Amino acid sequence: MPLSPEIQDFIHGFKNRWDPSVNAACERFFETCHASLPPSNAEPSIACEKDVKYGPDPRHRLDIFWPTNASTTNVTLPVVVYFHGGAFKAGDNTITPHMHGNIGEFFAANGMIGVLGTYRLLPEARFPDGQEDVTAALTWLHNHVQQYGGDRNSIFALGQSAGGGSLVRGVLLLSAALDYDLGKEDRRRNMEAYYGTNDHDFIHAHSALGTFKSLSDEENAAGRTTPKLLIMLAEWDFEECVRGNFDFLQAYNKQQRRLPRFEVLLGHNHVSYCLSIGLPGDEVGPKIVEWVRQCLEK
Repeated sequence: MPLSPEIQDFIHGFKNRWDPSVNAACERFFETCHASLPPSNAEPSIACEKDVKYGPDPRHRLDIFWPTNASTTNVTLPVVVYFHGGAFKAGDNTITPHMHGNIGEFFAANGMIGVLGTYRLLPEARFPDGQEDVTAALTWLHNHVQQYGGDRNSIFALGQSAGGGSLVRGVLLLSAALDYDLGKEDRRRNMEAYYGTNDHDFIHAHSALGTFKSLSDEENAAGRTTPKLLIMLAEWDFEECVRGNFDFLQAYNKQQRRLPRFEVLLGHNHVSYCLSIGLPGDEVGPKIVEWVRQCLEK
């Protein structure tokens, strides 16, 4: 069952237009959708611990969701960690009363440990703070998630390009900013501020795409454990995001001599598929759950 016609029409009204006003409109609309849902009495019931510290900065925080029966069983559960986007200048674990809690709750309701992670932002943050924060969060989870019933060896990182590859079983890139269009004034200002330079060659070289291209054949030789990779793009993603992901796919194919799993999320824009997780007709959340379980079977 797809999302309701009302939701589909709302998304289609913007198509691939993307700017702060579209983002704000999506947050308001999907908050209303989640708020209108009747309370669920479905098992398992879910517990949540918010603002768990993984480091010294005020933004070093995790929200952790887990099925309440997890700690009473001998089975450790896979861990799905969602790192929000926001171009290094915006975003948080909680952006409205129901989001991004909808994501953590969804994975907990499906027998997993759902985690929301945030990190330092502009103007305080500077490269490579984002990557270091993600790695620190994953390290903390690797060391502590068992107390919530999670499996430290089955951690899956979702969101923008995540560091700490040796700590995760799989990485899911959700409309990730893998490279930047520095011809766009807002993007140029943000990236120059984050990277602390107006050297655009340096910025491109240290983007996710540039970093991947710099990996040597030796680093990808047999014997190195590589996380499973899934790339998802929305049908109505904006051009900069689409181009960066396609360039990444080409670079990945050249280096690995194969393609990662790649999927286009029909009927969605840059944020709608995350904000709609857990709503009636949501098909993206179940796709992610299926991918996690497939990774665990191999």
